[in-house]
Amino acid sequence: MRNEVEILRQAMLNEVEGAEFYKLAADKFASSSTKDALLDLARQEEEHIEYLRSLSEKIIDDSKAINYDPEKLKEEVPSPGIFKWDKLDEDMVRLAVTVFSVGMNMEKDSVTFYEDAKAKVESEESKHLFDILVKWEQSHLETLRTQYEIYQQEWWNMQNFAPY
Repeated sequence: MRNEVEILRQAMLNEVEGAEFYKLAADKFASSSTKDALLDLARQEEEHIEYLRSLSEKIIDDSKAINYDPEKLKEEVPSPGIFKWDKLDEDMVRLAVTVFSVGMNMEKDSVTFYEDAKAKVESEESKHLFDILVKWEQSHLETLRTQYEIYQQEWWNMQNFAPY
C-alpha cells in the first residue's frame, strides 16, 4: 500500500505541475480562444487533483494522513518530471504552435506515467483509477492536437509553405 500512496502523491504533483504549466502558458496570450483553451486545460488538471484526492480516500485506509497541499507536494514528492519548465523558453511560449506542441508531448508523458503507475499497483481500485486518468490525459492530448494542427497550418500559410 505504501507504493500506491507514493504513486498517488506523484500523480497529484504531476497534475499540479500540469495546471501551473497551462496557466503560465495562458498568461502569455491576450484574451483569445488559445488562452481559453489553456485555462480550460488548467482547470481540468485541478479537477484531476481533487479526483485523485477523493479516490485515494476510498482506496487507502490511512489516506487522511496524506498531505494533499500542492505546495507540500512540491516540497515532499519527487517530481515525475513530465512538466519540466526547462522544456520551454520565453520566445517559445509566445508561439501558440510551440505551446501546443510542448503540451502534447507533456500529455503523452502523462499517459505513459499513468500506464506505468497502473503496472506498479496491486489493488483493482488503483488500476481502475489509472485507467481513468489515462483516458483523461488522452482527451487532453486530442484537444491539444486539434489546436496544434490549426496553428501549424496557419504558421505554414504565413511562411508561404505548402507541405505537398
